[in-house]
Amino acid sequence: MKTPSSQPRAIYYVVALQIWEYFSFYGMRALLILYLTNQLKYTDTHAYALFSAYCSLVYVTPILGGYLADKVLGNRMAVMLGALLMVIGHLVLGASEMSAVFLYLSLAIIVCGYGLFKSNVSCLLGELYEPTDPRRDGGFSLLYAAGNIGSIVAPVACGYVQEEYSWAMGFALAAVGMLAGLVIFLCGNRHFSHTVGVNKAVLRSKKFALPVWGWLLVLLLVSPVVIAVLFWKEWSVYALIVATIIGLAVLAKIYRQAQNQKQRKELGLIVVLTFFSLLFWAFAQQGGSSISLYIDRFVNRDIMGYDVPTAMFQSINGFAVMLCGVVLAWVVKEGVTGNRTVRIWGKYALGLGLMSAGFCILTFSARWSAAHGHSSLPLMVLGLAVMGFAELFIDPVAMAQITRIEIPGVTGVLTGIYMLLSGAIANYVAGVIADQTSQSAFDAAGAVNYAINAYIDVFSQITWGALACVGMVLVIWLVQAIRMKARRLALAS
Repeated sequence: MKTPSSQPRAIYYVVALQIWEYFSFYGMRALLILYLTNQLKYTDTHAYALFSAYCSLVYVTPILGGYLADKVLGNRMAVMLGALLMVIGHLVLGASEMSAVFLYLSLAIIVCGYGLFKSNVSCLLGELYEPTDPRRDGGFSLLYAAGNIGSIVAPVACGYVQEEYSWAMGFALAAVGMLAGLVIFLCGNRHFSHTVGVNKAVLRSKKFALPVWGWLLVLLLVSPVVIAVLFWKEWSVYALIVATIIGLAVLAKIYRQAQNQKQRKELGLIVVLTFFSLLFWAFAQQGGSSISLYIDRFVNRDIMGYDVPTAMFQSINGFAVMLCGVVLAWVVKEGVTGNRTVRIWGKYALGLGLMSAGFCILTFSARWSAAHGHSSLPLMVLGLAVMGFAELFIDPVAMAQITRIEIPGVTGVLTGIYMLLSGAIANYVAGVIADQTSQSAFDAAGAVNYAINAYIDVFSQITWGALACVGMVLVIWLVQAIRMKARRLALAS
């Protein structure tokens, strides 16, 4: 018998799908930069460019995927179709050693699948609850925790399979994981009967001599080809520029339509938070690119005779987020008194400070490598764990502030713009930063020394850059605190 506090049965199928989607995405991501450089022998510059383009477009396509779900497909069908595309994409990626065409096409198919899946799986979860259902927050917390399980297990499993068998098998395991999630989700189909389905009337209606379903089919066939061309020609930056211009124009329109000074102030706060989030994630996303190659080349990964696959280090981030998140939820209680804006800047200062501390540890690790030929594994684990801990003070804070804004009907749009800037643009900037460690221009004689010095320089610059951000945030924090104290004195007098 269902108690009032129990979650709807459908949520467990959504959670299972989310676990396997994270497994699929992060398993492949952990292998990708290593595959491009070690197996396909791409230069660091080419590998970084393709990796950052892929990670950037992953955050652009959910905008179109959300629109298709709202107008035609419904969230459930969009999620299933997205999952199927990701399965196909990972399988095609396994054949990419034969031709670069398969590499670009596979990444493009995954990007399209992610576009249909990412934003709509959360919307599907929201459909399971009435607007006033108190179980909603618990459901979203469960979904977030489930994703972290997938991101922790995936790099270990896919890294092990790749090391013991082949790159193709590592990517195939990611595909199998996504397929398993889809099959589990389909088994619970009866629990989603009350959710919005495909809009058959719109699907059958005609637009420009073709039924909408025909245009949808054309879109599904053409989009991967177009995105593959963007990868091939390295034109993804132009797509990002167009998306950013549109996003900023929409943001300006929302600001103009704000009805009072309080709403404009809230929007201003979100804009500044987004700016610092962009910088934070440009630093943090080094984990999948420059840091991964540094570990592969300069860290002693031996544990009792077993050489730990580099991809497995990607699990540290997810583990740190989950463990520290549980500890924070247990230890820290959000106060109801005081100025909320001051607390927000305090958390951002802590998050950026921890990011600076993490890269400070990595800088020390790189200097140790320069002196002794390689660095220690525990030192690397500590640096990555501190960086993972830092994430808890950035995105959750910004997203909470976006959901608090008192402008009707803009929460979803602002969330999309935030993801565009802190996800897509940040990943592109991360690629530019990572390229400063590229070995493509090194001379053969001094390549090793030059390479480790490049890592030292980049890690050190990020350390100081994050620390400079902390300084700016602390100035804002101090100004807010002074204003709050001035108001109290004015009220007291």
